[in-house]
Amino acid sequence: MHTRRKWMLYLQNNWIYCAFAAVIGCFAIFSSIWFVLLGVGLAIFCFFRISKRAAIVVSGTLFLFMWMVSERLPVETIESQQLGTVTSLYKQQGDRFAAFIKVQEGPLIYVSYTLPDEETARVFKETNWTGIVVALELERQPERLQSHPFEFQFDDYLLSKGAQGAYKALTLQPYSPTTTLTWQMKRKVSSIRLFIQQSVVTKVPVELQDEVLALTIGDRSLGDQDTNRLYQRLGLSHLFAISGLHIALLTGALYGVLLSAGVRLRMIYILILSFLPFYMVLAGGAPSVIRACFMVFIGTVLLMKKIKVTSPDLISWVLLITLAYFPFFALQPGYQLSFIAVFSLIYSTKLMASSSYLLSTFFTTVICQLAVLPIVLYHFQQLSLISFVINILAIPLFTFLILPVSFFYVLCAILPINFLPFVDSYTRIRSTIQLVFQWFSELPFVTWTPPALESYFLITLGVCIMTFLLWERRGVLALPFILVVSIGWHVLPYFNDQAKLSFVYVGQGDSTFIQLPNRDFTLLIDAGGRVSFEKEPWQERDSYEIGRSIVSPYIRSFGVSTIDLFILTHADADHTEGAEELVEDFHVRQILVPVGVLELPELEQLRQSAEAKKVPIYEIEEAVSIQIGDSRIYVLPVEGPYKGNDSSLVTVVEVFHQKIVLPGDLEKDGEQWMVSRYGELLMNADLLKLGHHGSKTSTTPAWLDVINPKYTVASAGKDNRYGHPHEEVLKELVARQIPIRGTYDGGTIEVIISRKGVEWKTNKKDAK
Repeated sequence: MHTRRKWMLYLQNNWIYCAFAAVIGCFAIFSSIWFVLLGVGLAIFCFFRISKRAAIVVSGTLFLFMWMVSERLPVETIESQQLGTVTSLYKQQGDRFAAFIKVQEGPLIYVSYTLPDEETARVFKETNWTGIVVALELERQPERLQSHPFEFQFDDYLLSKGAQGAYKALTLQPYSPTTTLTWQMKRKVSSIRLFIQQSVVTKVPVELQDEVLALTIGDRSLGDQDTNRLYQRLGLSHLFAISGLHIALLTGALYGVLLSAGVRLRMIYILILSFLPFYMVLAGGAPSVIRACFMVFIGTVLLMKKIKVTSPDLISWVLLITLAYFPFFALQPGYQLSFIAVFSLIYSTKLMASSSYLLSTFFTTVICQLAVLPIVLYHFQQLSLISFVINILAIPLFTFLILPVSFFYVLCAILPINFLPFVDSYTRIRSTIQLVFQWFSELPFVTWTPPALESYFLITLGVCIMTFLLWERRGVLALPFILVVSIGWHVLPYFNDQAKLSFVYVGQGDSTFIQLPNRDFTLLIDAGGRVSFEKEPWQERDSYEIGRSIVSPYIRSFGVSTIDLFILTHADADHTEGAEELVEDFHVRQILVPVGVLELPELEQLRQSAEAKKVPIYEIEEAVSIQIGDSRIYVLPVEGPYKGNDSSLVTVVEVFHQKIVLPGDLEKDGEQWMVSRYGELLMNADLLKLGHHGSKTSTTPAWLDVINPKYTVASAGKDNRYGHPHEEVLKELVARQIPIRGTYDGGTIEVIISRKGVEWKTNKKDAK
């Protein structure tokens, strides 16, 4: 014991370096040699700054965590026939059941299963699956082609959960629950969680259910996307993640009640230590919950043992313990944000100590926002500017009103009596608060979309922020520097005299984004989407928003918040399904569509979104020409009533003497009409996007004779069911010695156009 305390005292206030080394070690395995060099540099710093012993400990921590991560990386290939145990991480949407399943004597895997009928779906929905053993016939899911680095990384998500691959279950046969003590305990907690969910849904008003469940047991399954986006836009999402505030209120209330009941202090500590692991599992085990529970747990143990430990050392121990248990926590954004925010507050206590409540709340928000800024920008590509102000209002409201009322209503809901006091009055108060939040969200300049998220920018921000947080007494001088750096990076693209043409990979769909030199003009052509097939009501799942999930983060990654012109070539779902999402996410100046499409039901949601955002939509009958500096854009319509693919708008872009022709899904008849009307404008292009994803009904020899492109691009899904681009089209291009690149072969394709020529950027340089 004496030796352990000696080490604790020797490394007092320096455990932060071990924690930093652990994080570096976790990332070093799947990132690059630069992380290893960073870890070595940290050890050298400790050698000269602290002592040789500290340098040895830091070096040992670095390589220990590198070894731990390497030992847990996915390496196993499992058999198709398996028995497994369903974990608490499962979800059912319509006819799809998905779960993380622990294979017997094997790894954790992600399994999805299509439910065969409505009765099976009902039974699955009513079942507590945690701890149930299932017999599986598995098929490995093919590797999904990633669109771009800013899309949701599914493989990283699986790794962050410890799963070794994604599988499709051809059959899933449930058996009885497993009999091991650990699984029985998990199943019992899961049953309590389901009971709370059902009680809240039964007794609490619908408009409060999501909030009550989110704030008490971390369940966001009832949340709607509009509300989630509202809180994200205001920078208030963190208030709905169970964290230190929730745990402090719960343990404080438990301590007060037990103390008032005359319970001895030691017994109170023991009860708190027993309660924390239970609540951590009950609340879903999110990173912020784990961090907060561990901090209170370890702090309580130290208090019982009368061991004094500084806050920086305590949070460092929590980080080391959690990463030692599961190193892949380091990949989870919630884990990163939670620890960075707490570290920043701990190291900035002097700045807030002499402040009033309002100033302290403001400084808390500013410090947290600055600390997590690089992480937020990397994962979400935008920052809420208004959160610096609105948190001064929101934090007290959540602390003293919304959070306590949520716990109170859960307590009322689980009681065997129909008792929910003041619910009408509270609902009106909560609705008023929501209206205030909505009003704030509609103010101009609520969010900031940063410049292109290159590593240099994030590293610069990180250095500035660390200077501010660690150099407290004079650190305020770093604020103007951070502001200057951010403004500098923000205006830099306006001095870039290159044009960028991006064929965004949206699967079997179409979306093209163009930035003209000096960001004088931004143009988006189509928004991607999926061809959906009619389903019965019980089969309906939450729709996957391609516009918001793929196209929107890609555009934001360039620091773009305004789309000057949005063109929808025609009304097919694989071109328009994501349109309303982009109208909601960006400032769109105008939309151009073919004549007749606005009457179609496929564009009803777009019409509503555009009307709400006051975005004008124009049906064009004549060619439109737009001059921007030395560049020109032509939008060419086909005459006559709307007839689907052959009414596609054709866009021609001329920049730096390069001509790009983008014909939508134009087919043979439309191509003939375009050639007869605009042949001179279309001829001798430098780049042609193949019509209709490379279908054999488009890109006819007569069309190629006129266009005579130097290069072609096909926007099509990997291994798509239609066989696009079609073999006939490929043979024609080979015969003419015209190179082709495809999104199906490497994801999003970028073309950089400058006075020096054309530069291609794809994951694979050569396509079919």
